[in-house]
Amino acid sequence: MSIGKQLRTSVSLSSPSTWWRYCIRLENLDSDVVQLRERHWRIFSLSGTLETVRGRGVVGREPVLSKEQPAFQYSSHVSLQASSGHMWGTFRFERPDGSHFDVRIPPFSLESNKDEKTPPSGLHW
Repeated sequence: MSIGKQLRTSVSLSSPSTWWRYCIRLENLDSDVVQLRERHWRIFSLSGTLETVRGRGVVGREPVLSKEQPAFQYSSHVSLQASSGHMWGTFRFERPDGSHFDVRIPPFSLESNKDEKTPPSGLHW
């Protein structure tokens, strides 16, 4: 699994927020067919908030990873009311026999540089 992230900052009169776009690539290195069923994210903002996000699949899909199609990549976004934080979580997969297993997503940082006049462009690994 690989994770990339990109930063965008937006400011409104009511509350500033910083947005990150992250990209996740899942790859099945085994010969067994598995299907992504659930995601569970923990998102910590340095403003002191901890958010939990749970749901079926990712971006409206529950991809099947097989020998013929071993990889799936998607991107999504997250916003914080602070200029930095981090997130981590798990993906729950299902085997053809109905058994489940979880894949841990290690913590990764969401950071911005407030001194920059424009948000950085491109993907940061």
